[in-house]
Amino acid sequence: MKKICFVCMLLLLVACGKKEWPRPIASDEMVRIDHVEANMDQNCLLITAKMGGKLINLEYFMVEVEQDGCPTCPFTPSLVKRFYPFSSEVYQKENSFVFTICEPLAGKFLRIRLKADNTHRMIDPAISEIITIPMK
Repeated sequence: MKKICFVCMLLLLVACGKKEWPRPIASDEMVRIDHVEANMDQNCLLITAKMGGKLINLEYFMVEVEQDGCPTCPFTPSLVKRFYPFSSEVYQKENSFVFTICEPLAGKFLRIRLKADNTHRMIDPAISEIITIPMK
């Protein structure tokens, strides 16, 4: 009888642990931007991003463009476009995505940054380096 009471007490103590919803392991769920290239094709800006990580968690991209800003100043985008990864306006081949912006862009050069937002809110978006391309 004492053994049964001891086992019951042990089970009750084990069941009193902290309960919370499971959380994703951030390192397993991250999306990465491995490489970004941009160039002008006629009057359109083409941005190619090679991605890594768990692409199923990719919610959307933010393409930020600064037109004719100061190369050494903080990045201040004058144009921001949101693209959803599996929409018809985004070309995808394996882990590469191509975005096209055909809007009037002014200046001698453009500075471009790409953000990739994760479906898990606790994980910060992936942010590319700022790239600069000359205007023709």
